[in-house]
Amino acid sequence: MIFDFDGTIADTFHSAVAVLNQLADEFGYRAAGPEEIAELTSLGLRELIDRVGLSWHRVPALAVRVRQEMSRKMHLIAPCPGVVDALTALRARGVRVGILTSNNRDNVDKFLGTQPELRFDFISAGSGLFSKERRLKRLLATQRLAREETCYVGDEVRDIEAARAVGMRAVAVTWGFSSAQLLAASSPDHLIADPSELFALV
Repeated sequence: MIFDFDGTIADTFHSAVAVLNQLADEFGYRAAGPEEIAELTSLGLRELIDRVGLSWHRVPALAVRVRQEMSRKMHLIAPCPGVVDALTALRARGVRVGILTSNNRDNVDKFLGTQPELRFDFISAGSGLFSKERRLKRLLATQRLAREETCYVGDEVRDIEAARAVGMRAVAVTWGFSSAQLLAASSPDHLIADPSELFALV
C-alpha cells in the first residue's frame, strides 16, 4: 500500500488551512472564512483555486511557501486518528507500506521523527501537484511492485486519478482534505471512512 501523506497519514488539515489564509494577501487570493471550509472541501483542486481567486501561474510558488511555513509546525502535527494502529496491523500482516507525497522530504522526516511507531518501507517525496502518476510508475519499477497487488491510498481526487492512470487500485479516504461526496464522484475502487477498514482490503 502506497499512502499519500498530508490528510491521509498526517493530520495537517487545520494547520494547512491556517497557513493558506496567512499567505492570502501575499499571493493575491482571498482567505477562507470558517463558515465556508466545509464547502471548499467539496471542490476539486482546480475549482478551489478558481473559487478563491488565485492566479494559476502563482500556484507553484504558493506550494513552495506552504511547505516552508508548514515546516515550522511539523513537530506539532499528530497522525490522523487510527492510522498508527492500522499501519501497525498491516505491517504485521506482511504488507509493504510506503509514502508518495508532493510535500518535501524534510517535512515528512520531521513528522516521522516524532512518531517512532510509524514506519515505512519506502518514501517518495517532493512530487509536483499534478505529477503523482509519473512518481507512481517510478515506484512500481524501483520497488518492484506488481500494480495489480498495489494500491494508492489518498484523500484527494488527484490521488484517485494518479492511481487509475497507472492501473493501480485507488483507495480514497474521507478523513482528509476532500469531502466524501467529492471523492465518491470520482469512483475510487474503495471509499473508506476509518483507517481500520484498510485491513479488510488486503
